[in-house]
Amino acid sequence: MAEIKSAIEIAMERTRGLRLSSEEKERLRGEEFQSKAHALVNRFLEADLHFREVEKELAKYSSEQRTRLEKIMIRDLAEALNLDRDNELIFQGIETLAPEKKGTAPKIRELTQEYQQQKEAARRKTAEVLRARWQSLGISGSAVVPKVAESPAWADALKAFRPAYEVRLQSLKK
Repeated sequence: MAEIKSAIEIAMERTRGLRLSSEEKERLRGEEFQSKAHALVNRFLEADLHFREVEKELAKYSSEQRTRLEKIMIRDLAEALNLDRDNELIFQGIETLAPEKKGTAPKIRELTQEYQQQKEAARRKTAEVLRARWQSLGISGSAVVPKVAESPAWADALKAFRPAYEVRLQSLKK
């Protein structure tokens, strides 16, 4: 009588002779390092993990592996820099992993502050424009609060200056 085999048994029989090449093994190790670094950065940025714990985690690896992980983490932290968020935790991580890059953090802080100031000025101006438009329609009063973030005028205002700041941020990230 024929024997019934499970899907796992069939798969194991078919892959019995297959072996990974050294290139494939290296690629898998690289992917493993990428995912480990991404996980550490994400946990650090979500404040689930203090940098002392990140240091403990990195201490488990050889110096070559640690250097590789640190490079990936620095790249991930730099990619996480954003004009619209508080980047202090990111700066802390970069300055801890790469003390030689401390000089760039003040420049990015300054750029972010400049952007936030211009954004706030544009928000106020857009709110005034919206209030004036409503007032011309007979809608006015202290209870009228424009929803600036949802208006097309706000989107246009951001398009006017945000790309230039993004370009400057990208050059500083590099």
